[in-house]
Amino acid sequence: MEEEKDILAEQQRELERIRSRRHRGGNMDRVRKLLNIAFLVLAVVGLVLYFSYPDKHLYGMIIIAIGMVLKIAEFFIRFMF
Repeated sequence: MEEEKDILAEQQRELERIRSRRHRGGNMDRVRKLLNIAFLVLAVVGLVLYFSYPDKHLYGMIIIAIGMVLKIAEFFIRFMF
């Protein structure tokens, strides 16, 4: 009987640990999603600008580079939190 209570208490502590980890990562998940959306939008806009307007190649590359900086930031957030 006592052993079952110990097992149940250990499972309860593990469940609380998992819940607290999920709660902490919730805000970072939102930030990561926003950074991914911004990256995708900038990538599409940069590619359209690059291929549609031959005289705007530099602007297209700059927009794509900004998107890549956001993607790299998302990458580091993923592994830090």
